[in-house]
Formats: sequence, C-alpha cells, structure tokens
Amino acid sequence: MNARKSLALATATMALGGGLALAPAAGAAEAGSGDSAAAAAPTCRQDSITVPSDRGAVAYWECRRKVNNKWQSSVQIWVYDKKADGKCVYGHVKIGGWYKAYKACPKGNNVRGARTGWHNGYDAQVWMTIR
Repeated sequence: MNARKSLALATATMALGGGLALAPAAGAAEAGSGDSAAAAAPTCRQDSITVPSDRGAVAYWECRRKVNNKWQSSVQIWVYDKKADGKCVYGHVKIGGWYKAYKACPKGNNVRGARTGWHNGYDAQVWMTIR
C-alpha cells in the first residue's frame, strides 16, 4: 500500500478514540460492478491516519481484486473532524486516474463508511489534510 501519510500513523482504535468497527468495502462495492463474476476474491487491509493534535482522523479499508487480468482497488473511508476550530478535515483517495476528497466539518459532522466503488489501479493512495 503506497498511502501518502504525511501525518502520524496509528491504529484505528487509537485514532478514533474508541472501538470503531470497520468492515471491508468488498461486498457492497462488488454488487455495482458488471463484471463481478470474472473477479477474483478481493483482499482487504485496514489502516488509519491521525494528527498528533487530535484535530482530525481518517480510517479506511483498502481492498483489491483482479478482474480480467486487471487490478482494481476499492476504499471504504471514515473521516472525523475532532476540533471546533473552523477548519475541515479531508480524506483524499486516488485510485489510478480516479480521485475524490471526502470532507468532514464542522466538528461532529463526519463521513462514516463512504465507499469509492471499484476503480482500475493496483493501489489506492489515501491521505489527510486539514484546512
């Protein structure tokens, strides 16, 4: 996984201050793919990104599979704004040529388990910004 982690790494439990139950994006995302019959079973892994000041957090699952000899990746992402400072926390996901930013703000208005769907590319890049 080539996640751009310009901020400190931690486990999802520590990053989010409690027992967050993360589930792989594979099942629901596969339903939307027209070629799921030709897809190999996806493999998934969990990761998280935090900042030392506890201003925000991003946790995610990344899954990948091979469809018709092409690699695809999918991400399920949680983005948390933990501080009422007028800034937003963004969780960015890039898979191949596909990109999306998920925004959480103000404090308490969070992104919970958003799914990217499957996109061509072996590896998802996930990073967090606060602005």
